[in-house]
Amino acid sequence: MSESDRRRRTGSAGRFGARYGRLARRRVAEIEADMHADHVCPECGSPSVDRQGSGIWECGSCGYTFTGGAYRPETPGGRAVIRSIRTALSEDDTTEEATEE
Repeated sequence: MSESDRRRRTGSAGRFGARYGRLARRRVAEIEADMHADHVCPECGSPSVDRQGSGIWECGSCGYTFTGGAYRPETPGGRAVIRSIRTALSEDDTTEEATEE
């Protein structure tokens, strides 16, 4: 087996070396990979959203700046809130239509 076959890529958590344990390093690597992945802009739809700071995201194409999660532009809790708001607004629309008739 050649030397290049034995080498493994460490990824972003390789900077920790042998410290902190395998599971913690794997979690850090997964979070950082998701943070640096392509994200779609909610305003223009282009996949050019980058993290500017903790919870601050900006689209590189249209310049739209918005808040989100610390490591993801959209969090599961945020999705649930948006879904409940949409449901409440659609219920309001149906009750207004029923009262008008």
